[in-house]
Amino acid sequence: MTLILSDADVRAAVDMATLVDAIERATKEEGRGQVVQPERMNLPNGEGVFRVMPVVLSESGVMGFKVFHGSPRGSWRYLVAVYDAHEGSLLALMDAHFLTALRTGAATGVATRLLARQKAHRVGVIGSGLEARTNLEAVCVVRPVDRVRVFSPNAQKRQRFAAEMAERLQVEIEAVDSPEEAVGGTDIVVVATNTTGHEAHIAYRGSWIEPGQHVNAIGSTMLGLREIDEETFRRVDLLVTDAPAEQIERESGDVAAALAANTYDRSRVVRLCELLTGQAEGRARDDQMTLYKSVGEALQDVIAGYAIYQTARARGIGTEVGDFLLPKAFG
Repeated sequence: MTLILSDADVRAAVDMATLVDAIERATKEEGRGQVVQPERMNLPNGEGVFRVMPVVLSESGVMGFKVFHGSPRGSWRYLVAVYDAHEGSLLALMDAHFLTALRTGAATGVATRLLARQKAHRVGVIGSGLEARTNLEAVCVVRPVDRVRVFSPNAQKRQRFAAEMAERLQVEIEAVDSPEEAVGGTDIVVVATNTTGHEAHIAYRGSWIEPGQHVNAIGSTMLGLREIDEETFRRVDLLVTDAPAEQIERESGDVAAALAANTYDRSRVVRLCELLTGQAEGRARDDQMTLYKSVGEALQDVIAGYAIYQTARARGIGTEVGDFLLPKAFG
């Protein structure tokens, strides 16, 4: 039986702590070489793009893909399909707009669990959109956060973010008037912005980073997008990525700019999966400055989709459509 999950269904089946743990297990699986994940395909689509991201997780017994596309009218649609890798049955199809923000936040939670100081409790957020919300929620899952400051250029939006997320997370959240004020004196920084390629619109600058801080930067996922400056890469002691270094360098405008400025040192870059499997060392001292730079991976989408599918199935959420993909016999 295939389960169809709308955006509302996905939202009803979410538990961030479950997603953080699911993505951590899947990322460990990747580090053990049990994930088949080809490079994602980015196909031009008029004024937009059609992106296809497949993956097979052998240990988990799950496979699937995410596709999303932008139309010339400026709208975007996201879809995740989850299969049972052993039987080949299609378990679920789901709207993946909110899921994409969830899995991005959950992966940030995994990175923060590994890289932030154990007693970190103060968070600075730059951005007030959906992914700022999911990333902050995941950070609060893995650290005892009690104080948050948030900045975004629109005063009304940052104030609404502060009020709504304070109620949701039961932490003190203050909307402030500048990005420097948001991140100053904090333990963990979340940069989650609607980025552009313009230097004047960069949201976070390396001159602001303080000893011991951990920075999560998740907005620059295409070459035309920027949110952190080149100095950030020079100043951090450890740079951790979710995707392979070659992919990050081709896809992130932040990394491409740092490469051009010669502030990006490949010898200091490690993968999140390498930290989880002990192939690389993470934070060694409380005064180290660390950066997690994300562009997203298919395994995050599919394993998060599988976790949501399991919850939805248990709670009776979604629409059953039967086995419309029938097995075919050959010979």
